[in-house]
Amino acid sequence: MKKIIVIIAIVVMVISLVVPSYASPTINGPTGLITMPTAESLKYKEFNVAYDHLFGSSNSSKDAYFYKLNLGTFKNWEIGVVGGKVPTEGMYLNIKYYLLSDNTELPLAIAIGVENISSTEKTDIYMVASKKLREDFGLHLGFKAIFDNSQVRPTIMGGANFMVNEQLEILADVTGDGDQYFGNIGASYYINPNFSVRTYIIDIADTQGTQFSIGLSYSKFL
Repeated sequence: MKKIIVIIAIVVMVISLVVPSYASPTINGPTGLITMPTAESLKYKEFNVAYDHLFGSSNSSKDAYFYKLNLGTFKNWEIGVVGGKVPTEGMYLNIKYYLLSDNTELPLAIAIGVENISSTEKTDIYMVASKKLREDFGLHLGFKAIFDNSQVRPTIMGGANFMVNEQLEILADVTGDGDQYFGNIGASYYINPNFSVRTYIIDIADTQGTQFSIGLSYSKFL
């Protein structure tokens, strides 16, 4: 099974055709890269929905799946939910608010948000900035406070996304708390302007166990 997932990942990363990209959910729910939320916004009445399946390795947890939905509501707000085999408490609520988004050709955006706001065990608060250096290349940097079992763990986040062409996007992100860092890489292949297939390699340094994922994402305006 692992060989099949690796082959799928390689195929998706090298295929190329033609179409614009939409903001897609992270594995954890909010619009962003792989696990890192970004400050790129969903517009009013724009939504995205996605499903990801993670395949566990011998050193990591067992297989898991996630489904998620985000909606651009009101001005500068994104509200979403995430559920599946993980989280174990049921469906979680995510909220993101866009503090700043300029109208320049290569905009800088800043957002704050809360992940797993309805969880009784684990809630994350984050702030993130996103900047396009070119039309096809963006950088993202942020900070997150993870409230886990009455403890607060501060972490930093960083990532980038690059549009190889109008249909293939390469993504990478990393999070860490000074002692451990988790890096991820992946690709999204846009079959049409609304629908994409994505594949990721999670924890490539095998800090806690490398996993592979494959999923689908759909974006549109209501």
